[in-house]
Amino acid sequence: MGDSIRIAGQAQCPPAELWHALVENRAAWWPGMDFTPSPGAPLSGRPAEGTDDDGGQWATGTVLAVARDRLLSFRWTKPGWNAHTVVSFLLDAVPGPDADTDYTDVVITESGLGTLVDGDEVARSHTGDWADHLASLIRLAESGSRA
Repeated sequence: MGDSIRIAGQAQCPPAELWHALVENRAAWWPGMDFTPSPGAPLSGRPAEGTDDDGGQWATGTVLAVARDRLLSFRWTKPGWNAHTVVSFLLDAVPGPDADTDYTDVVITESGLGTLVDGDEVARSHTGDWADHLASLIRLAESGSRA
């Protein structure tokens, strides 16, 4: 499949709203993921309640880069992986069809999949997972929820 995957979408909201959902309200779109948006900060995640997993930690990593309203990048690994991958969320304000509405393009990339023993399988699985996460993130950002 290659070394990386890319999932893209567009939200009808300004980058600041999408950023807020991404980092401050992440429990609403990605329960179990925990990190502070600061380079060098640890990142950890666990499966959502009610899944078949034992509820233990399933991902560990480090936040690599943060540019408020523009970029979040982290390195992570999961049990059974022989290496780590790098995930980046890139936000970009763009003009849309409605001049009175703010639009934000968001792109999620995960690279380093080619270094994993089961990289093709992980890439297939994560393509769907990232598409689901992105759809949830966009819905939350467009709702303007500041919970």
